[in-house]
Amino acid sequence: MKNTFDKARAAENTSREAIEYLERASGLSAVSTAKFDGDMSFSSAFMLFTRLSLLITRRRPEIAVHCVLIHVMPHISDVKVSDISRVLVNQLVNPLILEGKIVQGRRVFSLMKQFLSWCAFQGLIDTSPLNDISLNRVAGGAKPVPRERKLTDAEVWVFWNVWDYFNVCEGTKWAARLCLVAARRPDEVLRARKDEFNLQRDVWNQGTRNKSARQHALPLSPLMRQCVEELFEYGKDSQWLVPSNKKKGVDTPMSKVAIAQALRRILERPELMEVESFTPRDLRRTARSYFPALGINQEVARKIMNHSLEGIDRVYDRHDYMDEMRDALNNFSTYIASIVNQTDLDEIDHKFKGDRLATELIRVNFSQ
Repeated sequence: MKNTFDKARAAENTSREAIEYLERASGLSAVSTAKFDGDMSFSSAFMLFTRLSLLITRRRPEIAVHCVLIHVMPHISDVKVSDISRVLVNQLVNPLILEGKIVQGRRVFSLMKQFLSWCAFQGLIDTSPLNDISLNRVAGGAKPVPRERKLTDAEVWVFWNVWDYFNVCEGTKWAARLCLVAARRPDEVLRARKDEFNLQRDVWNQGTRNKSARQHALPLSPLMRQCVEELFEYGKDSQWLVPSNKKKGVDTPMSKVAIAQALRRILERPELMEVESFTPRDLRRTARSYFPALGINQEVARKIMNHSLEGIDRVYDRHDYMDEMRDALNNFSTYIASIVNQTDLDEIDHKFKGDRLATELIRVNFSQ
């Protein structure tokens, strides 16, 4: 039976309790999973659901288990599955909504709906009380507002050069820069191994180590290669592209939050008070927003981002787009280099939010 639980990966994203729970679920035998009882408690039934559904269908079952252990199990662990009603589920969801935790509230509802549908399929209940309720009804249909932050040219210049001014760890600095020029998520950079990179062919073979779990390879542009070479030098004999500088004598990758933490501390400095805060995830959006401005067509842009093609192309288009991606990333690299290699901000577009960026402090500190 397929088991998608990766303990090492889960340890980076969830609690020890969630990992221990998944380990217990993974160890259930075929005999124990066959013992169904119409009067099963929620805690017993959810353990079976975890083994027979979450561990098979979800790439990240630890996220679901962590959510239930925090927001559901403390309240209804001993409640019989047959006694779980629509009212009871809403009693779990509503407090989260009132606290402004819309994401958690929607996740609890979605998990409970999936769980109760599974219970109905297994014969533990006749029908799910949530069968005809859409997730879009939770919190009156309110959804988290998607982030729209995109860096301007001036902010890209500041982002690139600020690491040197504050003397940040070389690994963090070049990993952050690689996130921008490769349009990658931080964890895709911080969990990369050196053997993924073929510097003779200028290719990064990421494999399925990405959010969509699709095979993905990316050409290395000049700026991407510079970042990778600097990280190879930083990591020396480590197997990791960005090894941790905290755990001496142990070859482990840098923390997944290292870039975010360093960037947050930097942006809180008085020298950067005029720069609107941003996160490492905004770098990927910034890169994607540059692509159409540079004349990169949508199919190539989607391939770089490792997004699926649209419509019938998802089925029939099996072209690898390597040559097109190389041209596009080289073009992007040239443009970013034309920004970050400027000695001053005067020639760069400072405008965002309809006003000029007050750059005097930045110019004084970074242009010397």
